[in-house]
Amino acid sequence: MRHFASDTLTGKDIDFSFQAPRLGRELVLTADARREVLLIFKEAVNNIVQHARCHHDDIDVRIDREGLVLQVADDGDGLRLASARQDGHGLLSMRERAARLAGSLEVGSASRGGTTVLLRVPLRRAPHTYLRT
Repeated sequence: MRHFASDTLTGKDIDFSFQAPRLGRELVLTADARREVLLIFKEAVNNIVQHARCHHDDIDVRIDREGLVLQVADDGDGLRLASARQDGHGLLSMRERAARLAGSLEVGSASRGGTTVLLRVPLRRAPHTYLRT
């Protein structure tokens, strides 16, 4: 994920930070679940490059009490919810992937601009994940 973000964002002169858990606590996902998470992440990063007109992106991958959390937030123009197509293929695909993970996907913008994509994949309800310490 870090490598993809670096290649994609720095190629468009977008600065980014990438936070991920330290070693020692490991969330194990099935191959299918890893693929779904990775494709949601790639779509979020590609949307930034194509639409956000931003200068910086914050990427945060973490494990909390509920499960895996992936947040991608930029400082760009923001999502124009009133004029944006909510059923666009990218957003629809991301939502379908989140549902297959028994998770949730939130996409929103702050009044000052920027867009945040927040994926939550629960541990307890999802048969494709478990936490190993």
